[in-house]
Amino acid sequence: MKKKTNKNKLTHLLDESRGFLTEREVKLLRHQIRANSFAIDHYIEVIDLLINKERCPKDANTLAFLRQRLSVSIAENDTFRKVLWHHTQLAQREISYDGDSEAAAFLLNQIKSRKQAMVAQMARK
Repeated sequence: MKKKTNKNKLTHLLDESRGFLTEREVKLLRHQIRANSFAIDHYIEVIDLLINKERCPKDANTLAFLRQRLSVSIAENDTFRKVLWHHTQLAQREISYDGDSEAAAFLLNQIKSRKQAMVAQMARK
């Protein structure tokens, strides 16, 4: 049941968020995240096999290549996840905005921007 509610929420967000990402683009991003996750798992298993179980990799270049591919897959996955997260945030912002009270919306935006500035400032310390 929980899966259906999440799917319904996503379809509702997609219907309401015209102009951001299409449903097809969201499906492609999700598919790519899953594919990269499988690749990441595979690279981790192979590196673990070469280093921990065989104790002596026969070719250091192979190990370096696998580590490089692993880092590329992780970076791609992070990028895809950020795109989906940003899309979801934009869609929720568009849905939650009702447009009736401009003053209240302005104040809320000012509060949010001040909060984000404070969080960034605290992170630097």
